[in-house]
Amino acid sequence: MKRMNIIGLYFLFPLLLSACNNQQTEVEPSLNMDGKAEILKVSTDLPKNAGWWIVHKDVNTMTINVEAKNVDTVLFWISPTGTDTWGERELIGYDKDGSDGWSLTWDFGNRSFHDRIVVQALGSDGATQNTEIISITSE
Repeated sequence: MKRMNIIGLYFLFPLLLSACNNQQTEVEPSLNMDGKAEILKVSTDLPKNAGWWIVHKDVNTMTINVEAKNVDTVLFWISPTGTDTWGERELIGYDKDGSDGWSLTWDFGNRSFHDRIVVQALGSDGATQNTEIISITSE
């Protein structure tokens, strides 16, 4: 009888270790995924038509709002439409305090648009980033 108990423990111990290892493996990836910078939504206070945010003639400011998680800083860039235009980008602002939400109010004056605004979220983990692009044009 004693020998049967020892054999039973011999099989039970590896089974318990395996179960513990599987539990740890399932938890770790979800923790890693939660730490990455993620932009959930980008919107403006401008009207939208056919995928473009429209700047009317009498408008000279806009507010861009960003819903994001696991973010330390949000950068706002403007870049012309077209291919290979990232080198022509201009930083129009940034937000380092997400306690009231991530946003930028930009006074652009009489500028005319047919551009992209690139919202770049830098992760609070110091390693990840996420970007979203919105298209903006003047009427």
